[in-house]
Order: sequence, then structure tokens, then C-alpha cells
Amino acid sequence: MLQPSFGLAILLTTLVALGPLSTDLYLPALPTLAQAFATDAARVQLTLSVFLAGFAVAQLFYGPLSDRYGRRPVMLFGLVLYLVSSVACMLATSIDALILARFFQALGACAGPVLGRAIVRDVYGPVQAARVLAYISGAMAIAPMIGPLLGGWLTVWFGWRANFAALSLFSAVQVTATFLLLGESNA
Repeated sequence: MLQPSFGLAILLTTLVALGPLSTDLYLPALPTLAQAFATDAARVQLTLSVFLAGFAVAQLFYGPLSDRYGRRPVMLFGLVLYLVSSVACMLATSIDALILARFFQALGACAGPVLGRAIVRDVYGPVQAARVLAYISGAMAIAPMIGPLLGGWLTVWFGWRANFAALSLFSAVQVTATFLLLGESNA
């Protein structure tokens, strides 16, 4: 059984941050995307709308799937889907390919917030779970501040693909840490 620890709380915080980071990091690149793909702003904004729609739909499935198959395998599936989709976003050669990759990226990104909170509930008691969720929420308030700053810097210095490279790297670390450190919490 998974034991509560500071390291687990940090890992769960990064997993919950996946959704906000996925939207906030690349926002400064939207005008650059319009230029790179020679399209209008409305088409580029679909990359955000489709992400939000995919994220919303995926929330309906992760809870029941993790109740049936376990938190760990479903989390790993979502993180690997996110990693592959982030690489696909980085390598997209058309706006349509980017929109499709963003949809699948959202399906994967949703695993972190949904299952991260479920794991907190599984591992920590009611009192300690409230404390850990408050810590996670506090840390999450920082993501919308850091994401656009980092994304703008990456876009200016390395181009729009660097944002998705950073998300790919972040998710590769998460897949590795989850595989090595996160045991099953759903008894």
C-alpha cells in the first residue's frame, strides 16, 4: 500500500498541475502559431478550445476506469498518452495536426488532476487529505503565474515548438517518477 510522504505530495502536485500548465505555457505562442501555420487567430484558438473540451470529456472516464483497473495503470496510461501527444504537438506540420494532437494531449493531461486528487483521498486520512489538498491548491495558484512567463520566454528565444518540448520533457519526468515511485493506492 502506498504510504504518505513529502515526495508523494510533491509528485501529486506536479500531476495536478498538468492541466493548467498545458494551457498556460503555450498561450504566449498563439500569435506565433498563426504566423507559422499561415492561418487566422480563430483557427489557432481552436487549439485551446479543443484542449478544454477534451479535458472536460476525459474527466467522465478516469474516475470509473481507475476504480476498476487501479489508479497506477490508468495514471500511467494517461501520462504516456500526454507524452506522446506533446511530442506530436511539437512536431505538428499543420494547424489541423496541432488541433488533433492538442485534443489527445488533453485526454492524457486530465489523468493527473483527476487521479492525483483521488490518490490523495486514498492515501491520506480525512484530516491530512484536507491539508495536502490545500497545499496542492496553493501550489496550483502559482502555475498560472509561471506558465505564461516561461512560455513567453521559450517562444521568444526558441520558437513555439519549445513550449511543447518543455511539456514533453516535464511529462517524461512525470512518467518516470510515477512508474518508479507511485504504487497502487486503490485498495
